[in-house]
Amino acid sequence: MLLVRAGHGEEEAERHPDVLVNAESDEAEHDQFTEMGEYGQPAWAERNRASSTTSVYVLSPYEAFFGLNWESDLYRHGKSIHDFTQEIDVGLLHRFELGFENEIGFVESRSYETSATLEARYAFANWNSLPLNPALSLEYTFGIGRSAPSARNVSSHGKVRWRDEPDAASLRLLLGQALFHNRASYGFNVAMTQDVTDDSGRRFEISQSLGYGLSAGALEVGAEMRYTHATAQSVSGREDELVIGPTFGWKPTRQTRLSFAPLFGCTRDSPGAALFALFSYEFGGAEAVVSPGVSHDR
Repeated sequence: MLLVRAGHGEEEAERHPDVLVNAESDEAEHDQFTEMGEYGQPAWAERNRASSTTSVYVLSPYEAFFGLNWESDLYRHGKSIHDFTQEIDVGLLHRFELGFENEIGFVESRSYETSATLEARYAFANWNSLPLNPALSLEYTFGIGRSAPSARNVSSHGKVRWRDEPDAASLRLLLGQALFHNRASYGFNVAMTQDVTDDSGRRFEISQSLGYGLSAGALEVGAEMRYTHATAQSVSGREDELVIGPTFGWKPTRQTRLSFAPLFGCTRDSPGAALFALFSYEFGGAEAVVSPGVSHDR
């Protein structure tokens, strides 16, 4: 199967009369669990976020990913915290990927430009060449405003003790695997984050997700969890948060995806609920598809 840009479909058809342009049928045949990328990875592993809490592998070369991510942490006591993250990632040659994120925090009726993050990601080998297809992610976060989580620090007089978001460096190990004859996706991440401008902050995180594809991959159902151990000025002492719950995904088109994950707190420090809503769009899969046709004598 050959790919050509949609805008050049007629020109290609004139030069190659033995092919048929048929983008519509390709849209119907698309299955994110079985369609493979440049490195042999399934389409679900090319997204920057395989789920609300996990990331897997890298994009194919010259493909780009755009995502809008909303997280609401609803605490039993204290202020609820909301984060809105915009991200864009670009796949490079030799299994490299570069990304950028911008984060805005919301506390009650106030919003704050919180941070900007640069990420470099590298996959060690082509898909299925190594167990769990490991990739490494290195991130640097530039604190550019108030830290939304610090709104939970309240003085004895009931006033919020705001903290500026510090610069931080993060190292993440990303693991992923297709299961059940390529009908299911599994992701597992381990991450360590260290404050740079304020060395008192440190966070250790483990997350994992499992999803199963329905309706030729257009629908996903599954479960995910995230455990975080944090020691930082943005929280009071140490905190251990564990949230777990179901996840649901829908791909209305080949390039777009919507997902929702209501995760529920399992420890005293956890929010009562952590709600995730994600929208993503992948650039690089919009080309019309040309497939072999019947030869016509001229």
